Parts: sequence; structure tokens; C-alpha cells
Amino acid sequence: MGYRLLAISDDSAFCDLLRTCAAHGEHLLDISPTGTGAARLLAGSHADLAVLDMKLPDMDGMAWLGMARQTEAGAQLPVIVVSGKRVDSEVASAFELGAEDYVLKSCDPMELGARIRAVLRRRFEREERLGGAMIIGPVELDPARHECRVRGSRVDLRPREFELLEILMRKAGRVLNRIYLLETIWGMSASANTRAVDVGVSRLRLALGRRAGRWVETVERFGYRFRTPDET
Repeated sequence: MGYRLLAISDDSAFCDLLRTCAAHGEHLLDISPTGTGAARLLAGSHADLAVLDMKLPDMDGMAWLGMARQTEAGAQLPVIVVSGKRVDSEVASAFELGAEDYVLKSCDPMELGARIRAVLRRRFEREERLGGAMIIGPVELDPARHECRVRGSRVDLRPREFELLEILMRKAGRVLNRIYLLETIWGMSASANTRAVDVGVSRLRLALGRRAGRWVETVERFGYRFRTPDET
């Protein structure tokens, strides 16, 4: 199944690499060398995934991502951030803004293609493995409808936050370590030096609210779990 990708980069070599990946996956590819042009494309292209270069000629890539999150077209858009070199503060900021992945431009073409497929699969092909709705404590989650409610009020979650909550609730009472969550939800290897899981949990708790967020517990030195009603 082909998707529409939006590349935001003026790096010709990297764009050529993306063209190859898109052609191999039978995806459509729109390219904008500037953040300003990408904002216009985003509004009308119905992109399924954006690949965002941190170094743009007219603005900082992180600023573009923050701006996109404030728009209707960009609020839920899966984004892969790419950079010439790894900067830990940049990685943390990208995940804070809901980035799906952080990739170096020097990565192998096969790896880039695999990461793109993983993000698209997580975002759009989950219906094949969705289970039934769940209600635990104050939280109700319906994967088929992609709806989350806390005490009857709807809560908007980003795709990654929704998937994190789903796996925690399906395994309620069990401690899930960071490596398991990183590999299962983020599609990253255990060797990845990232705070993606911690940032994701923090964002999830914030979205659920102060009281409901407490149902997502930190188990010191092990990971996280969603507690069960009999523990309240």
C-alpha cells in the first residue's frame, strides 16, 4: 500500500535517498526545500508522513515541527526527524514534540526504508491487530474507534501516546521495562541512547490529567505499569 510522504530538506543527496525509498515502497513523495514551502504543502497535500531535516535554509527544523503541531494538518502527522549529527538535547526536544523517530542522514538506505515502513505500519495498519475496548479505573480506551475517555470525557492522544496507553492497559498490573516499550512501540533497538519512553509516558500522563495519570505508575529501576482496580 502506497502512502504520501512529505520531505522537508534542501539536502539534494538526502532527497535522492528518499526518492529511492519512496519508489521502492510505491509511495508518493512531495519535497520542499524550505520550511515555509512545506507549511503550504502540508495544508493541502494530505501527507501521511513527514521527514523533517533539522537544518533548513529559512528556519530551524524544531521550530517548524512546533509550528506544525499547532495546525490541523500537522497536529497528528507522524514525523521522522533527520539530522547530520546526533545532539542529545535535540533528540529530547523532537520526542517532546511528538516525533516518531530520529535518524542520522548517514544511515544506510535500507535502514531508512525500514524506519519509514515501521512508522507507517504503526500509524496506519494497526487495525489488523486491534483488540476490543477496555475500561480500567477512570480510563476507557477503544482502539477500533481510536478514542480515549477519562471519566466519560474524551481525551485527545497523539498516535504514539495512544499506542503506549493501549499496551500498558492490555498488560495492566505487569511491569513493562523501557527496552520492551522502546522496541515494541518506538521500533528502536535496545542499544538506542534515548529518553523516548520516559518522554512518552510523561506526555501520556499529562494528557490523561493529574488524577487519571497516576494510574500509569513508575516502577523504580524497572519501567512502567498500568495499575489494576483492586490496587486502588
